Amino acid sequence: MNTLEIYDIAIGIERRLSNMYHRFSTVFKENPEVHNFWAGVASHEKSHSEALTLSKGYLMWNHPSFRHKKAPMIQRSDITDLESLEMMFKECERKVKRERISLQEALDILLKIESSELNHLYNRLIHLSGFKLSQKPEDTYRSIYEHMKFIKSFMNKYYRGNLPAIRVDEYADTRPAPPPAIPGALGGKISEVISEMSYGFIEGGDGRRYMFLPEDVSQGEWKDAEINKFVEFSVMDLPWGPRANNIRFKS
Repeated sequence: MNTLEIYDIAIGIERRLSNMYHRFSTVFKENPEVHNFWAGVASHEKSHSEALTLSKGYLMWNHPSFRHKKAPMIQRSDITDLESLEMMFKECERKVKRERISLQEALDILLKIESSELNHLYNRLIHLSGFKLSQKPEDTYRSIYEHMKFIKSFMNKYYRGNLPAIRVDEYADTRPAPPPAIPGALGGKISEVISEMSYGFIEGGDGRRYMFLPEDVSQGEWKDAEINKFVEFSVMDLPWGPRANNIRFKS
């Protein structure tokens, strides 16, 4: 299974999740709060499928050779998790189609899916491409962290089952933000280097993720690019996302 096939499966699952949660919103339409919750979760999943689609396109545009390569961040365990999730989700879909389920049964399904490896894989696929999706003004896109907080808040009020609660902190962004020493420059640290593909990523002090290539290094050499090394850099805002250039390594 190559990288783009993994993207396609993940995109398909997010879309089907959106459809199933939308179905729940109609099943529980008598209760406005419950209806709005399911409609909101359905909207989140739809935006996640769109973000993965954009991320896949960004990866294909910048690195067309990935079409036939295994992703360096995608391990065999990720593929196994994805296949297991696909089987679990199909069973959930069959249950929803066979019978009218209760709210607690619907929340059990939600917890099983949202506590799986799907959201961790989503984050890895988004970061793999370097694509950064900004928050929309209308708030239709939410990070996994915000998505999980939204679900947990509802669960605390309505869930009466025995499944473990969602651990929201697992999805929090705790990246450091070192200040730049040169006026006008950004500070950050190298978070990933794909040597065989000759590109990498920098975690900026502003919380954004910047892709860079060997020609973007202005002081030092490409071989000096190591994970966790602090850097200063300038920014190019491209249509498909931010890119670092004029990179200087800090001792």
